[in-house]
Amino acid sequence: MDIKILLFSKKKNIFCDYAETILKSYFISQQFVSLRGVVGDRLDDEVRFYNPNYIISFVSPWIIPKEILNSAKIAAINFHPGSPEYPGSGCYNFAIYEQCKRYGVTVHHMDEKVDTGDIIATSYFDIAPFDTAETLKLKSMNHLLYLFEKIISCIASDGILPKSDEKWKRKPFTKKDMYEMFEINPLKHDEDEIKRRIKAAEYPLCRGAYINVNNQRFYLEYENRKPIVE
Repeated sequence: MDIKILLFSKKKNIFCDYAETILKSYFISQQFVSLRGVVGDRLDDEVRFYNPNYIISFVSPWIIPKEILNSAKIAAINFHPGSPEYPGSGCYNFAIYEQCKRYGVTVHHMDEKVDTGDIIATSYFDIAPFDTAETLKLKSMNHLLYLFEKIISCIASDGILPKSDEKWKRKPFTKKDMYEMFEINPLKHDEDEIKRRIKAAEYPLCRGAYINVNNQRFYLEYENRKPIVE
């Protein structure tokens, strides 16, 4: 039987578990392949020979090569945990830093360059004053699951994907952009700017905001606990 869906997602992630459960509720096991890994894992060579109807990236640890994206007969789709205002890396962090009041998640067609393809659908919610990058991620993942079920339902019924009039609002942020935003310069930044950078970088067990002294980075310590969302 032809493979209809090739799903890329993350290991040991409860939201990816739910996404896989949703997929199983619509398709029998012979109709899809689920590949799960962690950042740094190597993609198996056999992936290049699946030629599925749809490729779906849901919190994938891999940047999927163009060759594999092009193997999708109908569409290659990504579920991005940021609104069109926040493509690329560090979307939660930049939204917190910019004190954004409204945030969302985006489903879009995948091009070779990340977070640039045509937008399929979005889902929005408000950011509360107490929200952090961690709670923003938790809210975003719930909205991604909502859109995941919606898109899988469309694929299972008639295969016609929604179309959105929304466009990406800027070039994708890079990890370099994110790390530069985490840097604190007491001689350059006022108190408000420092607080915004510290809050934007805060995440349990992660290195975030730092001061650079003679090319040595000195990081602030954050909570020594597992994050709510891996």
